[in-house]
Amino acid sequence: MTWKVEVNNHACENKQTCIDVCPTDVFEMLPTTVRHPLFWLKIKAHGGRQAVPVQEEACIGCMECVTACPELAITVEQIPHSPPT
Repeated sequence: MTWKVEVNNHACENKQTCIDVCPTDVFEMLPTTVRHPLFWLKIKAHGGRQAVPVQEEACIGCMECVTACPELAITVEQIPHSPPT
């Protein structure tokens, strides 16, 4: 199965719970790419880093990151496979 992992970069506050619970090391904390001043200030106050699914292909769909994220910033959805043509 293939999974789509997304992090809402306006909500992630660098708590790193996703990293702590992910059994396949999907996430890394990287410098923020948010440019909106209000969100940028909030994120900067929390260390200026955010979760990024750098190993999305390793996701097994366990949803541990979704459950653990205190900001509810992560979504994981199964991507349906296309039938062979």
